[in-house]
Amino acid sequence: MLTTIDPPVVSDRVVRIQPFLTEADIERVQAAAGRVRRGRRLARLQGELGRYFSPSAFIGRVAADATPESVIRELGARLVAQGVIDDGYVERTLERERLSSTAFTDALAVPHALGMTATRTAIAVAIAEPSMAWGEGRVQVIAMVAFSESDREAFQTVFEQLVQVFSERDSVQRIVRRGTDFGSFLDELVAVIDG
Repeated sequence: MLTTIDPPVVSDRVVRIQPFLTEADIERVQAAAGRVRRGRRLARLQGELGRYFSPSAFIGRVAADATPESVIRELGARLVAQGVIDDGYVERTLERERLSSTAFTDALAVPHALGMTATRTAIAVAIAEPSMAWGEGRVQVIAMVAFSESDREAFQTVFEQLVQVFSERDSVQRIVRRGTDFGSFLDELVAVIDG
């Protein structure tokens, strides 16, 4: 809302302007409109990511003695509890990991089964701080993905964004450092994706 008088309630959606519009007024209006657009964009992105992530499938810190197998089993158990996959999917994910490491970047491993048999696409996440051995390297974020054939196209964009985010060291460190619980993890992930 634009007003030439002091508003009764202070809000970032209300911009006070002069009766004769100035350059400074235009800049304040543009800044307010930008904040509203960004807020909407972030809310949409958070909603989109919320389709795949859930608080019950998040491990803030893995145990110091964790192994790739133990992390996959723990993340898998959380997806099994949600009814997204069955125990067979977890075993197929372990078989897939034995074929070759699913570490995509220096910081991200994405264990998954070869078949798309999940009831819906979902991601279970674990944070390793400090990093843990995974294949030939070390990772800090493990995102076990349960794929569903019906969600394949919709998920592709999210997956590409994840790989991009976790290929940038500064982004990874920000998420790992600040994402100690599910809410802060999702907030940081959204903020990093948004740039």
